[in-house]
Amino acid sequence: MDEEMCLVDSDTTNSILREIKYFQTLTKSKENVLTIAGRDAVIAGSRRAIITLPVGTTITIEDALLYPDSTRTLLSYRDIRKNGYHIETHHQNNKEFLLITKDNEYGRHTLERIPSTSSGLYYSYIKLVQHVAYKVIFQNVNAFQTWHDRLGHPSIGMMRKITSNSVGHSLTNAKFPQSSDYTCTACATGKLILRPSSLKIKVEPLNFLERILGDICGPINPLSGPFRYFMVLIDASTRWSHVSLLSTRNHAFAKIIVQVIKLKAQHLDYQIKSIRMDNAAEFSSRAFNDYCMALRI
Repeated sequence: MDEEMCLVDSDTTNSILREIKYFQTLTKSKENVLTIAGRDAVIAGSRRAIITLPVGTTITIEDALLYPDSTRTLLSYRDIRKNGYHIETHHQNNKEFLLITKDNEYGRHTLERIPSTSSGLYYSYIKLVQHVAYKVIFQNVNAFQTWHDRLGHPSIGMMRKITSNSVGHSLTNAKFPQSSDYTCTACATGKLILRPSSLKIKVEPLNFLERILGDICGPINPLSGPFRYFMVLIDASTRWSHVSLLSTRNHAFAKIIVQVIKLKAQHLDYQIKSIRMDNAAEFSSRAFNDYCMALRI
């Protein structure tokens, strides 16, 4: 796979790439950007790109600039740090290097070693991630989203009809996105249809706390402080729910005991008859079974 030389620069705000192959998505635009040579640089577009450094470290750049006329490919310190890496200066045998490091459970680990030229510039080589495929996005995404919200989230077809028969906006049908290129979170949420199982409701009329459903989710990425997992308990009748944060899965048994004690103390008129979990080791242990049998669960 072809490698391309790039400079690792602390002064550049955005990483500048010369080839379109690194981009996952690309918003076409023609804007002047300020470079060391002035404001005459015209970029071809910007968006998300992914590159790989020589040892295999993957860098995801959320707002990379495509500038085919640039004399150098530039990788900014900011984009390296956004990926959770640290940058350190290191001297060895009267030579200066940049070390890209990352902390793990065993300490700080060096991922990449970036040399410097005689002029003091740090350089490395980047290559394409094999699975990256780019998609060119339409130009006026922000304006389209603004009017989509103002008009009450109509479909793209309805948006075309409204804009073609109205004035006072800058939208044109030629700049409209395809349905596969634009996703509105509010529209997607509104189209979700959750229907209860009518058969279960008729056959199994459950009372409050008669059946509690539970499961453990995780590990969480990124971590929430010291917690790597969370456990959810849901009442099958009223949909009452409780979430417990867990640093390890071994704490699940203790969390369930605490919650069962609280429920029995707060709701004296209701009895917990069953707890439905999966067959994970935390819920199939002898201690857990003995505890449930002692409480007639």
